[in-house]
Amino acid sequence: MKLITFDFWNTLFLDQHEGIRHQKRIAFAHQMIGRHHPAIAVSEVASAFQAAHGVYLSQWESRKSFPMDLHFRELLRNLDLEIPEKDFARVVDFFESILLEHPPVLINNAFEAVRSAAQRMNVGLISDTGYTPGRALRKILEHHELLDSFNAFSFSNETGLLKPNREAFHKILDELKIRPHEAVHVGDLEETDITGAKQAGMKAIKFIGANPSSMRDSVADAVIEDLAELSHVLERW
Repeated sequence: MKLITFDFWNTLFLDQHEGIRHQKRIAFAHQMIGRHHPAIAVSEVASAFQAAHGVYLSQWESRKSFPMDLHFRELLRNLDLEIPEKDFARVVDFFESILLEHPPVLINNAFEAVRSAAQRMNVGLISDTGYTPGRALRKILEHHELLDSFNAFSFSNETGLLKPNREAFHKILDELKIRPHEAVHVGDLEETDITGAKQAGMKAIKFIGANPSSMRDSVADAVIEDLAELSHVLERW
């Protein structure tokens, strides 16, 4: 193998605070909207946020990107309100960066797995970003001293490509000039990580450590419960 790519969520990092972040997004949106529409109630903003979140989920399930500027624009549309562009941009930035106040935790043995892989081959990251864009995820990696282990990135907010779209994987393959059969992807979701990697011509390793109840039946070339197993799997190839 010349390249290994990792998924971010539930493969390298585990999120435990999205509910808290949503409440803070609602509160900040209410604060900024209230500057220009003082009569607006936080409950109205919360309802509009949930409606916009529903659109976001619908797009997500269809594997379409729905960036935070569209999310907040949909929120304002539900309220039939507008605010100045400067404050609009501040809300979008808050929506995207609040993760840094309540960051995800590094999954057991993830640091060692990435560092070890980086000593023997190129390493990439392929992530569907949702509420949090690549610029914030890079800061999380930097905080854990992992950013310099990666040679290339494919973040859906930057490429407009969500897994299992094969081009989300080929973006890194093309950038590093590596053929698909020389690469392997590690991820937790069968329908996006595993199917996407296989359709892109790569090998695939399914990580079930963050979700032990997930089915072991998989089209992946290997299934692991602990990232400490990764080096042993790679040695076979």
